[in-house]
Formats: sequence, C-alpha cells, structure tokens
Amino acid sequence: MSAKQRWSKRFWVGVSVGVLCYAGVYLFLYAGKDQQANRYRSTPLPDDYAFTFPQAFDEVNISTPQAGLLNGLLFRVPKSKGVVCFWKGNGGTVANWGAIAPTFLPFGYDVLVMDYRQHGKSKGPISLATFYSDAQTVYDSLKHRYQESRIVVCGYSLGGRIAAHLASTNQPKCTLLIDPASAGGDFSDRFTDKLYFPLPSVTGFVFPTQEDVEKAPASVVVISTDNPNSTAYQLKQVLSQKDRFVAVPGATHETILTHPQTLQVIRQLLSGS
Repeated sequence: MSAKQRWSKRFWVGVSVGVLCYAGVYLFLYAGKDQQANRYRSTPLPDDYAFTFPQAFDEVNISTPQAGLLNGLLFRVPKSKGVVCFWKGNGGTVANWGAIAPTFLPFGYDVLVMDYRQHGKSKGPISLATFYSDAQTVYDSLKHRYQESRIVVCGYSLGGRIAAHLASTNQPKCTLLIDPASAGGDFSDRFTDKLYFPLPSVTGFVFPTQEDVEKAPASVVVISTDNPNSTAYQLKQVLSQKDRFVAVPGATHETILTHPQTLQVIRQLLSGS
C-alpha cells in the first residue's frame, strides 16, 4: 500500500469516527431532552401550607392550559393605582418570594407573585410552551380586575425571560426586566442547537428574549450588571427610544434585585402615577 493510500485510509477512518461521535453525542442529548425540565423544578409545598406575611394578601389559584394549576399571592393596598405582576427567579417558592411585595406596595400598587409549575403548590408538566402560556393566562386574569394600562410586568432572572415574552404580546404600562437569565444560562443550549442544525433541537428551553424585547409595543426597562457578556447587557443593543437601559456598577446577579440603584429605578417608574 502506497503512502497516499495509507493517508487516504486514515483520513476516511477519522471521518467515520468523527461522524459516529457526532451522531452519538446528538442522540445522547436528544434522548435526555425531556429531563432538562428538572432544572426548572423547585421545593414543593403541601396543599394546606399556610402563608404568613405582615401585609394583607389573598392566596390565588389559577388553572392554566395543558393541565396546569398555578398558586400565588396577591398583596393588596387600599385604592391601588394598579398591579405589579412579578415573575420570580427559578429557586424557592412564594413562601419566601412574597417578601418582594414591600418593594412595590409603598407606591400604591398591588403585587401578584406566582409560583411556576412544580414550585410550591403549583402543579403540571414543565416546558417552554407552558411557561409562556401560563404567564399569559395569569396576565389575562389580571386584565379582568385592572385596566391593562395599569399593569406593570416585572421579572427577575428566569422571571425576566417570562416577563419579556409577556411584553412582546401585550401592552402593559411598562415592563421591568431585572438581570434576566434562564436557570444556569442558555449559551450552551444555543451552541448545541447551531452545532446540530438542521436536526431537531436537543433542548426545549432556549428563551428568545432579545426577539421578545424587540417586539414589545410598550416601554421596556432593563436593569443589568455591568458585565457586557451577560444576557441582560446584550439587550442594550436591541432597545428602542421608548425603552431604557440601566447598568448597575458592582452589582451581581445575586445582589441586583435589592441594590439601591434598582430600587431607585422602581421608585421612578411607580411613583409618577
């Protein structure tokens, strides 16, 4: 066998091994696609769990499409100006996330905080589609009680992704996105989808947040850390003149929600009307 033939044989053996590895990894990832929902589960609470907060509130249960039942808390103020529809981060339940209500209540707004499916008392299978359809169902329920122009949508972390989607298909007073991110980020998800294009996606949780923000008909305010590589910071390039971008120097994903500059932006948004 000549040197050229040996080189050709090695080349095709290498190509064959590469194709088999490529296909093997794809099949492994695709087979585990349904298990990705595990990263969006949180602590369950018994159905008879009693929430306790010093502020006045009602416990609410909202049935949603695709066998969903969402549990949450509606904090109330006298003669409210409207409502803040707050979408929480991935961890915890409304048993602890209800503590966010005093951030908004002093400005005369009621506050609704909901648990996602398989968080707290909420039930149902988890998918990207149910995240979005559940949020829309909750939003529609608020429109029966409040004028849409008096609904403020707010989301933090994963909740920022949900809030951005609501902003893209509705016309609230405004939408506030506080360092939006999915559970653990989705860079690897987007990379693998591009790597295996045009094969079916190996992930069901790539949140199109930039596209959602671009479509939003009402004002969007983005509060980000000063990390230019973060999901939130990247939104700066797609904001329009009606929108606002605020980078908080020194803030981290964990501290930005209660950072004084974030609280100042909230005060500016809600104290005017």
